[in-house]
Amino acid sequence: MNYIKTIDLWTEQHDNHYECFNGAFVDGFEDDKVPFDTYKIVKNCNCIITVDNLDINIHNKHNAIIFYKDSIPVRLVVINKNTDIDKCINIALEQYFESSILKNYYAKYNVKSSIIDMKEMPICKEPDNTKIEIDVGSCDRWKLLYNMLKGSYTESNTSYGNFESDRYEFIPNLFIKYDLNTDTEKFEIEHKCAFINTLKTRLIPIQENSLLTK
Repeated sequence: MNYIKTIDLWTEQHDNHYECFNGAFVDGFEDDKVPFDTYKIVKNCNCIITVDNLDINIHNKHNAIIFYKDSIPVRLVVINKNTDIDKCINIALEQYFESSILKNYYAKYNVKSSIIDMKEMPICKEPDNTKIEIDVGSCDRWKLLYNMLKGSYTESNTSYGNFESDRYEFIPNLFIKYDLNTDTEKFEIEHKCAFINTLKTRLIPIQENSLLTK
């Protein structure tokens, strides 16, 4: 089992959150760089998300996509139970990129995909219908943090993001943990502080075991 404490982590806010998929599939493809060479779709899993602040609403997730570079996990997207994953991936791959579409770059660089089904029963939190799930952008590196604080979802220059507010406040004490087991990985991603925008619609938690805390 591969234990992972920090990674480029994406959280789908709502069902069929196309911008989340679009950003995750394109981020890093620039200047002939290839950020990953394979990705694995993990269906019917349980990503348990623990938050110690009742005012911050983040649901558990029940599907995932793991991106790999030379067999090492480099990006994780955790996805809602009812999202149409195939449709969202197709839309992401059909997005225009430079002088072509992204699908052609995946073919050019021979990016492979696979799928597994964990067949787990979903573990859900008690719903609080009075609170909209916050838009979460977990952060593990400096350049991404700079872009996130300007509203972007991506480290690359894209239009994907949450641009509702350009002002953020620092929360020095906030515990958020992502727990996810797949067939070959155990993800335990902890955060102990975060930035939140003034409208309380966007949260940027800082990964405890990342370069941001070294």
